[in-house]
Amino acid sequence: MGLDPSEAEDHVCAEGAPAWLATMGDLMSNLLVFFVLMLSFANTDKRIFLETMESIQTAFGVVDTNSAQSASDTIIDWEAKSSTPCEVARADQESQSPSMDQKIMQQVQQAIAKNGLSRVVEADASERGVIVRVKGNALFKPGSDQLLPISFVFLDEIVRITEEFPYELSIEGHTDDSAIESSRFPTNWHLSTARSISVLRYMIDSGKIDPSRVAVSGFGATRPLVPNDTPENRAANRRVEFVYKRDPVDDRSTRAQRRAARRAELSDSIVE
Repeated sequence: MGLDPSEAEDHVCAEGAPAWLATMGDLMSNLLVFFVLMLSFANTDKRIFLETMESIQTAFGVVDTNSAQSASDTIIDWEAKSSTPCEVARADQESQSPSMDQKIMQQVQQAIAKNGLSRVVEADASERGVIVRVKGNALFKPGSDQLLPISFVFLDEIVRITEEFPYELSIEGHTDDSAIESSRFPTNWHLSTARSISVLRYMIDSGKIDPSRVAVSGFGATRPLVPNDTPENRAANRRVEFVYKRDPVDDRSTRAQRRAARRAELSDSIVE
């Protein structure tokens, strides 16, 4: 049975998409934009970000062979962005220029290499600062506090480094646990302290070092590096250490002056 032409015209669909479909499309677009923004503000992994962008481009039928490269060029490191400009500049400066401890280490290592002292001198960085260890037989005869002439070459390098860097220097003498047989030095503490003083006197006499920056001490056999159970270990424990303390003298002096000023202000307020 055929249809009446008038009835066929009544069943013809209108051109274009239904109104609800346009609204749904706008909603989906808005949701997509929202989640992309949320993703961009999150601290995401670079690989995950690139995979997500590739999926979005595929869903929209966009094919770009350089998408990975362009996304890599435009991705933002939000952790770095959260730092202030001053912090970023300071971090860049620290990464490019060595610290003062590193400069001291470089100077000491150059002095060791130049004078062929790798067997008797070593440098180490610690919480206290830079520690330069010199074996005792490179500085003194057994049981003596008289410096050997061969030690002057390296001590001159220590003087130069101490003059260059405004650090407080602690000269610390150490011995092994062997009993000392000397009328001049009743104990190993006396010997280790006398050796530190001998080094100090040479440095003060041969250089332009402020004596207030240098301190001496003797620990005897109380702080061994290794157990005193072999001749080699005892030789390693007989040493003099030069400790360049971490805080520069200028910084400590400034802090001391500030504390003194605050105490004076507090005293004046109490009197008033």
